Amino acid sequence: MRLRQIEVFYAIMAQGSLRRAAEMLHVSQPAASKVLRYAEQSLGFSLFERTGGRLVPTREARIILPHVDNIFEKVSELKRLTENLRHAHGGHTINIGCVPSLGLSLVPRVIQKYHSIHPDNELTIDTLHGPEIVSSILNCELDLGIVFGTYDRQGLTACHIADIPLVVIDPKCSKGPVALEDIDPERYIGLSKNDPTACLLDMAWEQAGKASAAVVRVRTHYMAAELVRQGGGCTIVDGLTALHYPNLPAPLALRPALKIPCTVLFRADYVVFHIAKDICQLLQEEIKNDLRCVVS
Repeated sequence: MRLRQIEVFYAIMAQGSLRRAAEMLHVSQPAASKVLRYAEQSLGFSLFERTGGRLVPTREARIILPHVDNIFEKVSELKRLTENLRHAHGGHTINIGCVPSLGLSLVPRVIQKYHSIHPDNELTIDTLHGPEIVSSILNCELDLGIVFGTYDRQGLTACHIADIPLVVIDPKCSKGPVALEDIDPERYIGLSKNDPTACLLDMAWEQAGKASAAVVRVRTHYMAAELVRQGGGCTIVDGLTALHYPNLPAPLALRPALKIPCTVLFRADYVVFHIAKDICQLLQEEIKNDLRCVVS
């Protein structure tokens, strides 16, 4: 099938009639019908049954439809790529995802500064968990994602921004550093097992000869911080959450010192990095300033 034939077939499947498909493609109905007829002749089988003036997809048409969907997804990606290239210096829409903890203060400050430098670029920001950000980038729903950890996936490019120290938040403790093995498991509020920080801590617990345990597990650093603020126990979170979440006990250093990388992710086949490189630079500058205020 030629691309034009695939396009007509796809439009008929999407619109449900030859007339509406022709209108969608901005061609006459006889012209669309002619393309469909040539497509069926070249294939050697019918794509639609003509029943009472309606086109009903054949079994063969339904079988090839998923493959046609894949073709149009690739065409859409190509169109988006060319749009990125054309608008590389302005007038570009950038869809950004960040993990919730970084949306407390860091990312809003960065976005505000970026927008003042590039007022012509339209920014859309969403807060998602790391795996959701990765999925959205690979599905072309996000242009870039700001996450904790390093997500090594085929099709992704990662830009390391900074290493964020993990700190202890405990209203019953006023002096650090706090040894990992001294944290009370009956008061400890941990992160969910699939969180990169939780994975790092679990390895540290194991090296300390103590099994990791938690009275409560949550999906976000700021939820852990809020539970501590409500008197629910103690926790270990990233230093940026400890710095910007209001009314928390003073963060204490952890022993051994642990750090979680902050990373910006892009699709490997996109040029967004060149468009949004200022975002990476602003992130590095803002984190550098913030880390001066975080306990070391």
